[in-house]
Amino acid sequence: MPVLDGVTYFTKQHALDHIAQCAKKKIPIRAIEVVKIDNGNIETSLYKTLWFKTQRAVYKHAKNFVMQQMSGEWSWCEVKA
Repeated sequence: MPVLDGVTYFTKQHALDHIAQCAKKKIPIRAIEVVKIDNGNIETSLYKTLWFKTQRAVYKHAKNFVMQQMSGEWSWCEVKA
């Protein structure tokens, strides 16, 4: 898991595990951001970021978003808790 500018980026499986741990501990999730990392450069997209206004079904939505959006070169994720 790379740490760039103090932010830890997770692989798909690590992100899903982290979301499950947040659910067990009732830790609120504010956002999920899927990024592409190439030679230390981080690229993001408006369509690869999901912000949560409420915590209603947040863990289910976070898990589904990671499952759908993380593919190919977009293989890193930041979970903003």
